Amino acid sequence: MTQTSEPIIVFDHVSKEFRQRGSKQPMRAVDDVSLSIDAGDIFGIIGYSGAGKSTLVRMINALEQPTSGSVTVLGERVSSMSESKLRPVRQKIGMIFQQFNLFSSKTVAQNVAYPLKLDHWRKDYQDKRVAELLEFVGLSDHAGKYPSQLSGGQKQRVGIARALATNPKILLADEATSALDPETTSEVLDLLKRVNEQFGITIVYSSRTR
Repeated sequence: MTQTSEPIIVFDHVSKEFRQRGSKQPMRAVDDVSLSIDAGDIFGIIGYSGAGKSTLVRMINALEQPTSGSVTVLGERVSSMSESKLRPVRQKIGMIFQQFNLFSSKTVAQNVAYPLKLDHWRKDYQDKRVAELLEFVGLSDHAGKYPSQLSGGQKQRVGIARALATNPKILLADEATSALDPETTSEVLDLLKRVNEQFGITIVYSSRTR
């Protein structure tokens, strides 16, 4: 779904190299990539394990910086910004992870509320937002459970709800279904499609070639 022709993410001749201990030659993980992603798109990055997919995704929220070239996100050149200036850009980017990254000692509701607490939302607004998101991902009945009591698919739904908590404009899904079985993968992908259609959020999804 494309809402506008205005690019929301632009890579301009981006390369990324890593220095390897004991090797004179750096390893090039990303090699001269240029691409643009429009607002409202679902954009897939598909490749073999070790092909540089995660590195590419992590450059969108500037967790990795390019060795050369530039990355522009939401009109800001994130590849040359200081950490303090990156914070408001990162607040508009949600991320879901392959291994869920949930707090085992927090309930489902507390996990979803965590970014709202960091963003200093009022408690009544936090509760309302958490309830809305758990209903959206189909986990209203599991609000008081802990991650250890959930299936893999349910954990990833919690991860998606948490990533949506602060109303991001971009959602990064870095191999978000790699740890799931095919049927659950299909359910999670359907949920991501619904996120895109209902909220207009741009989704960048990376997946391993099977």
